[in-house]
Amino acid sequence: MSIRAQLLLLILFATLIPALVSVFHFVERRDAEVAEAAHRLSAEAGRVALELRDMVRGTAQLHYGLSRARDFDRPDKAACSTFLHEVLKEHPQYTGILTIEPDGSLFCDSLRTGRKLNLTDRRYFQTVMKPDTPLAVEPAFGRLTGIAVLQVAYAVRRETGEPRFVLLASLNLEEFMQSLAKTLPFAGTVIALMDSKGMILSWNPDGGKLRGTTIADTPLARFALNSRGEEVQENILIGGVPRIWAVSTLPEFPDAGVRVLVGVARADLLAAANRNLAESLTALAAVLLLVFAGAWTLSELGIRRQIARINAAVSRFSGGDFGARIGAPYPRGEIGGLMAALDHEFGLMQEQRKVIEQLNSDLERRVTERTAQLEAINKELESFSYSVSHDLRMPLRHIDGYIELLAGETAGRLTAEEQRYLRVVTDASRKMGQLIDDLLAFSRMGRVELIESSVALDTLVQETIQAMAPDTRQRNIVWSPAPLPVVRGDPAMLKQVFANLIGNAVKYTRARDPALIEIGCRGEEEGRLILFVRDNGVGFDMQYADKLFGVFQRLHRADQFEGTGIGLANVRRIIARHGGRVWAEAVLEGGATFYFTLRAAEPSRQQM
Repeated sequence: MSIRAQLLLLILFATLIPALVSVFHFVERRDAEVAEAAHRLSAEAGRVALELRDMVRGTAQLHYGLSRARDFDRPDKAACSTFLHEVLKEHPQYTGILTIEPDGSLFCDSLRTGRKLNLTDRRYFQTVMKPDTPLAVEPAFGRLTGIAVLQVAYAVRRETGEPRFVLLASLNLEEFMQSLAKTLPFAGTVIALMDSKGMILSWNPDGGKLRGTTIADTPLARFALNSRGEEVQENILIGGVPRIWAVSTLPEFPDAGVRVLVGVARADLLAAANRNLAESLTALAAVLLLVFAGAWTLSELGIRRQIARINAAVSRFSGGDFGARIGAPYPRGEIGGLMAALDHEFGLMQEQRKVIEQLNSDLERRVTERTAQLEAINKELESFSYSVSHDLRMPLRHIDGYIELLAGETAGRLTAEEQRYLRVVTDASRKMGQLIDDLLAFSRMGRVELIESSVALDTLVQETIQAMAPDTRQRNIVWSPAPLPVVRGDPAMLKQVFANLIGNAVKYTRARDPALIEIGCRGEEEGRLILFVRDNGVGFDMQYADKLFGVFQRLHRADQFEGTGIGLANVRRIIARHGGRVWAEAVLEGGATFYFTLRAAEPSRQQM
């Protein structure tokens, strides 16, 4: 086979393999984009729910401000209604604002219809009249307008606690949803609101036929009513169109029963990903053609022709033309020509060697300079960490101090809601302080010197369990620590690893009786011991396992399980500094197992 044919095959193989790898990568990236699009759909449902919650909050603030208006102190019903009519002009997001007497009768009406109603049978009125419920939220359809509204009721009370009247504002859900429908990211997206009975409150766009109808017995309603928070489900058929649906509940007001539904046909969801894939494959084909043409040109000019020239000179020399020179006489053939070319370069090797030495010297100097720069940066980071700690803690101490003074000076005079505000601020300040501590610990963990020695894990685990005894004394916990080996590592850092993992196991088995926590060794992986901590707690969904070890990444809500999202990030950093790896396996509501690898300690000479 000629050298030209060999070069052609070589170039084909050299471009074919990267092409296949690139195609696989593009397809894999397309799948990732699809998953990201579904996640974005879920995020959109959550965003709409949060904006609706903010509207309810804003309505509550409006009620609070209106409750102090003197216009409500006069018995003039017409003047009161005129006052609310003017308020309604400034707040067009409501279809109406009215006041209700404690006996349930309508008093002021921003629409000034003069109608007489008794609203004692309304759920929002019954709820808000309870002493411990100042605010009530209920979806409904306006009797006069036929528009879906969110009734937000607020009880205005006397100093004795007795209700003076109830303020009611009807938030226009239709206008609210129409404005949000314009901001959705995918073409053909449907956005809807549904109440707890399966009634469609709003459907955009083109929802006139479905608005006000019930879908209680449909898969979409069952999915929406049975979901917990933000979820996604595919291929749900409504109105003859199968869509991917995301659902989210209304935060802070679960009793309202409102569900936010965002749906999009799979073709629309995948349109951007398919377009990106097609563009990427087209660009790849163009690049591969250019690479092939360039490689062929370079091989032809730089290899085959040069070897042919060398072979021709050698042929002339072997035929008796002793004046032909490429160098000294060399063996015949292509290899002989290659050897002659290499031998021709030997004369330059000494000079070149002086040049790789000069480069090495320059490289060592640059490494020394870069090391000094990194050390200076580390010192600056440490100084910055302490500065941040001091600058952030000082405002927190002021907040805690003034809250304590405020609580002392207003003892017995604050309402339950105002006391809750103080507790929320106190809890937020405490969480911020804990977050600062955890961030500093995480920052220091990357800079502290790793001091290795032989570590007896049995002793370390027992010390960790005993340290948790004051917090677990009232719990029914079955500990199952298996005999553990002696490893090579930093004792303080490894103690932190077990403290974080065992502490998580204790925390996430809080609802189990008994709680089962097992610590053991499962064998080896690439010469390293595989250790684990297993529990029968709440577990987690494995599709989110890649988020476990990131800073601030948490798979459970803060109101369910406390934490800052730093602990597992610290575990990963410590194990990585020991040359190992850490991973987790779990089943939702079926427990979790955290694995990590460490190097076994070498046996002593006496043991040998």
